[in-house]
Amino acid sequence: MQTGTPSSPAAAPSASGSTTVLVADIGGTNARFALTDAHGALSNKMTLPCREYEDISSAISHYLQSCQTQQATAPQHMYLAVAAATDQDEIALTNNHWRFSQQALARRFAMPVTAINDFTAQAWCLPDLRDADVSWIQQPSLDDINWTRGNRSIAGPGTGFGSATMTWHREVLDSEPGQCAFAPLTPRQLAILVHLWDGHPRVTIDRLLSGPGLSNIHSAIHVLQTGKTSSPVPPAELLDAARNGDQLAKQSIDEFCRILGAVCGDLALTVGSLGGFFLSGNILHKLDELFDRELFLTAFTDKGSFRQWCQRVPVALINISDPGLQGCAAFSVSQRR
Repeated sequence: MQTGTPSSPAAAPSASGSTTVLVADIGGTNARFALTDAHGALSNKMTLPCREYEDISSAISHYLQSCQTQQATAPQHMYLAVAAATDQDEIALTNNHWRFSQQALARRFAMPVTAINDFTAQAWCLPDLRDADVSWIQQPSLDDINWTRGNRSIAGPGTGFGSATMTWHREVLDSEPGQCAFAPLTPRQLAILVHLWDGHPRVTIDRLLSGPGLSNIHSAIHVLQTGKTSSPVPPAELLDAARNGDQLAKQSIDEFCRILGAVCGDLALTVGSLGGFFLSGNILHKLDELFDRELFLTAFTDKGSFRQWCQRVPVALINISDPGLQGCAAFSVSQRR
């Protein structure tokens, strides 16, 4: 593990007088950093594996030293999008060993620190989406990219499952849907839940809609079909197996798509996402052709008397590679106005 290094000296304003800001997207697996200007443009991007750093301070120090080496303008404020609740000073990453105090971090790096939820950050991308930024799964109107009605939501699986919603008035509603209990909708999903109960007294959505969750689904289906337990198969191996004709791996991915659709449809109903529901996350991009849009959409709209309501929700995959960073930058700009 890398250890912390002395913090950088207090930053000086740039020659132009504008403020440079450090933005970060801190998840369970990776910490992504960048600098941004008053217009939200990103520069000096860097991705660091969280497991290689003892704490967040060590990763930030590494990044700042890299920026100094590249003679980048030193930042005067730090905005951190974190996969955690941010309503208190102490931040505990949900799927990561890092823990930190915002106030202590501000003292160490001699600049203000503002932490927001990682999907809150992603929600700040939603107002500026363009047609090229999305791949439609359900498009009731050819003009759906223009925000003309309802709230907009974004959700996706990663190391855990997250979501946030931006209202018509550009207010962001934080949420932690990954910590909600999983509700099975079919006999197979009930059997998966019973299997997971053996190791988890409370089975949350995180246990299924995540990288580890895909492995959990596969392990459960393997037991159901063979009666034998097996070691968890890493998600990347499951994708390779499915592409090579492994039917058990393919069934596991299909079940993942169904559960994702059902959960996202419930979220859309809960927060009124008639302005659009957008999916993000590297897992979905890695699934690529294995992501069964029809299975997802069938589960998304299977809401009884509200089926037609769900069919009016624009649904799309986001093609932006770093929505967390871009959204964090957009949020930082909104705070400087």
